[in-house]
Amino acid sequence: MSVDGRYFFPHSARFIAARASRPEKRVLRFEGADGAMLGEFPVRRVRISERLGNIPRRFRLPDGALFETADNDAADEMLRGTGRGNSAVDRLERSWRWVALSALLSLGAAYGFVQYGIPALAYWLAMATPVNVLDTVSKTTLQTMDHTFLKPSKLGQPQRIRAVVALSKVSVHGRRPGSYDLVFRDAPAVGPNAFALPDGEIVVTDQLFPLIQSDAELEGVLAHEMSHVDHRHGLQGLYQASLVPAAIALVTGDLSQIAQMATILPGILVEAGYSRSFEQQADDDAAAALNANGEDPAALAHLLARMDEKVCGKKSSCPPSWLGSHPATAERVQRLISERKPASKAPQGDLRK
Repeated sequence: MSVDGRYFFPHSARFIAARASRPEKRVLRFEGADGAMLGEFPVRRVRISERLGNIPRRFRLPDGALFETADNDAADEMLRGTGRGNSAVDRLERSWRWVALSALLSLGAAYGFVQYGIPALAYWLAMATPVNVLDTVSKTTLQTMDHTFLKPSKLGQPQRIRAVVALSKVSVHGRRPGSYDLVFRDAPAVGPNAFALPDGEIVVTDQLFPLIQSDAELEGVLAHEMSHVDHRHGLQGLYQASLVPAAIALVTGDLSQIAQMATILPGILVEAGYSRSFEQQADDDAAAALNANGEDPAALAHLLARMDEKVCGKKSSCPPSWLGSHPATAERVQRLISERKPASKAPQGDLRK
């Protein structure tokens, strides 16, 4: 069995037409087209490239010469039995079953990374973020909001005081008691809303208060936002949206990168909302805080239903609000009601005064 190809002279770009053959089991012979002997070597001393598709096969000879052939099938046949034939990679490449399986495995790996890998990495980054970075992100985010859609609050002092009291009642059940602060803003373009900044500040819009009918409802909203702070949900969303620059910023300590990333956070907090799992976790924590204070978690459920009717009406989609892209309101209401304890206090005074 022989193979036609080109013979490159040792350490030279000059070549001639040539032929390779295997006169003995462990020997390769190379001859010119005229039959002139060019060389004969043991197979084990010849460096033979692996077969990859239709890429020409190269035989690097011990004396520095090179034999190259595009007839891969003939080369495999000549090398059969020497252990130097077509590679496992080439065999897999030629099998449509393995190609299809490889494609499915690649898609599965990509899906797994997006579905589980990125959230896991974002969680790790969020929990590893230093306090000074939290402050930078929060400050930049609030400044961006104040320059775009937030205005100075017109809320009366009695309502502010009642909100501060409500926060003090539920903050003892958070992971960072005493580190949560309230920020009041007027937001006619956003409507009734509340959102938590990474450093522990909780922004509440004036438009939310007319919908609140009891202290327990306000406590539920604030406990919900405290949970977002405790679990760093906002940061996790930010890192998922900008994972590569986030990792570089934390590794290098370049706060300018963090400041640029923080411009994404307002959209995550106000418009995009959190994931279903984040919202359920925050609702569960709020229910636990209300139960611990002797309040009924259904109070938060009633507020959600009222907000849904006020903000969304009969529309199929809501404008940016505290409902946002949260799980379906009816589902959240039923979940909160199911978490009430048998003994619960009646709702307290009207907050709309």
